[in-house]
Amino acid sequence: MPTKPRVFLSYARVDRARVAKLAAALTAAGHQLWWDTAIEAGSAFAADIARELDAADVVVVAWSAASVKSAWVLDEAGAGRDRNRLVPVLLDGTPPPLGFRQLHAIDLSNGRERKPAGAAELVRAVERVASSLPLEPAAKVARAAPKLLPWLVGLIALALVAVLGWQMLGPKFTRSDDKPVVAVLPFLDMSAAKGEAYFAEGLAEEILDTLATDTRLKVLGRTTAWAMRDKAGDPAYLRSKFGVTRLLEGSVRGGGADSGGRVKVSVRLIDTKDGAEIWSQVFDRSEANVLAVQEEVAAAVAAQLAGPASGDGKAAHADATSVPPRVYEDILVARQLIRTRQADALQRARVLADTAVGTAPNYAPAYAARSTALVLLTLYGDLPLQPALTDARRDAERAVAIDPRLSEAYAALGNVLISLNDPPGAIAALTRAVKLRPNNSEARMLLGRVMMDNGQLNHAITEFTAAVAADPLWTTPTVNLIRAYGLANQPTKVWEVERAFRALSPDPADAELVESDAAMATGDFARALKLAEAALRRNPKSTNAISSRNNALMPLLGVDQIPLTQRIFWPDAYWQALSGRWEEVARLLLQQGRSVWDDTVQIYLMSYALTDLGRGADLVASFDARFASIAEYTASPAASPGGATLIASAMDKAGRSADATALRGFARARMVRNEAGGLSPSWNAADWATLLLASNDRAGAVAKLEDGLTRNWADVCSGPLWIGDLWPLKPLRGDARFDRVLERCRTAINKQRAQAGLPPAALK
Repeated sequence: MPTKPRVFLSYARVDRARVAKLAAALTAAGHQLWWDTAIEAGSAFAADIARELDAADVVVVAWSAASVKSAWVLDEAGAGRDRNRLVPVLLDGTPPPLGFRQLHAIDLSNGRERKPAGAAELVRAVERVASSLPLEPAAKVARAAPKLLPWLVGLIALALVAVLGWQMLGPKFTRSDDKPVVAVLPFLDMSAAKGEAYFAEGLAEEILDTLATDTRLKVLGRTTAWAMRDKAGDPAYLRSKFGVTRLLEGSVRGGGADSGGRVKVSVRLIDTKDGAEIWSQVFDRSEANVLAVQEEVAAAVAAQLAGPASGDGKAAHADATSVPPRVYEDILVARQLIRTRQADALQRARVLADTAVGTAPNYAPAYAARSTALVLLTLYGDLPLQPALTDARRDAERAVAIDPRLSEAYAALGNVLISLNDPPGAIAALTRAVKLRPNNSEARMLLGRVMMDNGQLNHAITEFTAAVAADPLWTTPTVNLIRAYGLANQPTKVWEVERAFRALSPDPADAELVESDAAMATGDFARALKLAEAALRRNPKSTNAISSRNNALMPLLGVDQIPLTQRIFWPDAYWQALSGRWEEVARLLLQQGRSVWDDTVQIYLMSYALTDLGRGADLVASFDARFASIAEYTASPAASPGGATLIASAMDKAGRSADATALRGFARARMVRNEAGGLSPSWNAADWATLLLASNDRAGAVAKLEDGLTRNWADVCSGPLWIGDLWPLKPLRGDARFDRVLERCRTAINKQRAQAGLPPAALK
């Protein structure tokens, strides 16, 4: 131990002026003093407190009328008492709260803190405790209060808050239409063993989710709130950057093997306007009833912010009282791993969810997490598609059956149905998820995705915007919003979203990946490639960076630059198509049988390969084996304008002109619908040209391509296939206007390739 002890000084903020006298006396005596004036601006406020409290040889607590009501002071004093390191002082004669009266308190009321005798008594007490000599007992020690008393006090306090909170608050909080904006910071692990961080953070997340169901509040999403932990010491920054009006901080004791079956949660609300603590409370409960703690805390916080709720305000988890605390760790970690969209992280999330399901087979969030991990592993990993989706759907439906009020269960189901090409089912499930929890950014993001893929781009932008507002530092909805504005050919909006994210993001790597997507969406593929490669150099295993690099190389016709080991995310048939191996594409897709017709991209690739190879009869035979009529195909979620026009050409050669006409009519109507929904006509330029060429309208076909070039060259020219090689446009070869289209495309692509450091492409 150092010659002079480390002292932690705990007090209520309103007593700072008087406590400063104590601080001066301790410092003058040579002690290493820490109190919250030592916190640097922008540092992790709560984390600093926890670190210094752990390191302290002595904890001095200044009891007053204000501090005995502060959950934060009570928690800090409890830490000192539990380690036999507490020195209590009385500032105004207010007796210590129950549980702290067994130790003699130094009376510094009536100005004694300013007198030498009072200061000397405090210094002697600090040195005695630091030397492991116990403080003298209180002159009169009352019989210890029953252990049940804190529990009853907590219940009574909660009841008072719920019933009287709004009336007592009066005009202190606004009752205007402006909703309080709340950020729930990750709770601190204050357990003696320091091994329960999962429990603390899991409880904070559950409280966040419960608060988010209260429509009177705006609760920031988890990714954004967790990122604020390092700025908690600067509430004004969070107010100006994110519009946060209230911060909820907390700490947890217990929740582990040495907790004695108790959980003690201390929470406080901070007003970001001036950093003042406006409310605090301690919840001391049985560990077996941890869900009740979550709901009590959320209800009490909501009452402080907006008055008592009219309903029960609870987040239902069926049979949650039987869920071991360990399961909260598994699902908390799994959720965060899922959000990374990294292949190795997703596999870990799946394993954690498996463990949780095995431990708590009636816990709906475990099934929802496993379902989502399975779906994403088919996209970012190498999990076989159909078996994974079958299992994912079963898990999602099980989650909904267990807990029909769990928003995440419907979000998981919607995610599966997107992959199963069931847009109506996905939209219904995701709409339900959003209704249950309007701040569910995951559900809103997925709802936007399915709308974007089904001709409702403007509606998709609305959902993505809401998802970004709920969780502005989560990159996935931001990237989707950028891509949606790109599809709508609104480059100004794309860069507005990118700048807004960069201004908020504390992570340069995230900001670069978002900028890379913005560059992709606006046709600056060279810039996108450089940013993705920079991210990849920092983390060579980042699947997000690999995906961004691949996506940037494809429109540059640079598939040959993608290493075989990084050709992930897509099945082998896709990569064969990008290399022009159409015989292999046809073989791989035909061998899938009927299931090939369940995927939009696979239908297009198989149709393109077979018609290009002169095997239209094989395409028609496969079509007839799957669909009883053209109407059945066009009603399929996998039907698309591009696929329909290719199938129509095969029908023409088979002598089925009526079927060909019906398919082209569907393609025309679908493109009109998509453009009315917000899609830029430049995206459909090649498909419009193909349709017009079927009726020998060469001039009209070229006009569509020229119009697309005028709107956005990248939509018409960029790869992964060179427009000059597309067989449906062969009738235009030799046309002077089409040649000019090709020259403009050739120039634009090679300009981008030069900027990216790639040699010119030999484009016919």
